[in-house]
Amino acid sequence: MQKLAIALTGVNLVLLLLLSARALPVAAQERPAVLRGTGLQIVDAQGRVRASLGVLPASGSAPETVLLRLIDANGQPSVKIEAAGAGAGLSFVGGDDASYVLLRADGARPLLKMVGPNGRQQFVAP
Repeated sequence: MQKLAIALTGVNLVLLLLLSARALPVAAQERPAVLRGTGLQIVDAQGRVRASLGVLPASGSAPETVLLRLIDANGQPSVKIEAAGAGAGLSFVGGDDASYVLLRADGARPLLKMVGPNGRQQFVAP
């Protein structure tokens, strides 16, 4: 009985080795499926969120907003792109966190606002 158990164990081991050696390579799908969700976050090697995409619910007078944030290593959102209601916006924040550029298109009111590190503001509007 013991010899039979050893023989069956050996056969199983050989079968396991053969099957694992013949494992089929994984291939990408020709037509990937759609990824759906309520938000997306991309994290770095330390687990810190470095990019996020989400839909913010309407609140008070603010409409529902789709917001993409690109975040630097210090946790500061450096690039924001938003779309809401009748308008959209794009902002870039400088490394000093005091200077930024804001480009907005709210309906028929486009605006370019630039703020320097000293707080000095400059507006460009048609």
